[in-house]
Amino acid sequence: MSDHRVGTALSLVRQGLSVGREFGVHSLEALLWVAETVEESVYVPRSLVRNDRGLAFTLANPPLRAGAFSSLRLWVDRVEVSSGAVRVGKGSPRVWRIASEINESAPLELRPGEPTEVSLDRVSTGAEREVTVRLELQNIAIAPLVWFEFTEAPRPGAPP
Repeated sequence: MSDHRVGTALSLVRQGLSVGREFGVHSLEALLWVAETVEESVYVPRSLVRNDRGLAFTLANPPLRAGAFSSLRLWVDRVEVSSGAVRVGKGSPRVWRIASEINESAPLELRPGEPTEVSLDRVSTGAEREVTVRLELQNIAIAPLVWFEFTEAPRPGAPP
């Protein structure tokens, strides 16, 4: 683990201890419950699969801000995936878009309750092991970047 990551982890522990000391252990338990609930409502657990195209996973569509996103960026194990190799599929039947085509005039809309398939074409992780995937979405109307990260071992699966 790099010095930067150790410092970040120690800072998080220190802040957690501070919250626990000031507000009690039940507050920490509630914060962990909220974090787990948000994680499970954004990413469908165990949906990461390795297939003949690359990797794929499902978003449960998420309690993100309502609205549209002008960009979508993805990293696998800290390596950015080319936006031309990222496809996003919604609806039934699936309508696919390439991330490089998402912009302010043609935004990506994520509606709560409408699952979204994400395919990372030509992405290989080599050996069967856990990988960390980071997803970043830029909201058109509001400045903050929305991001989500998960770590999981891909299962064998069919291409979306």
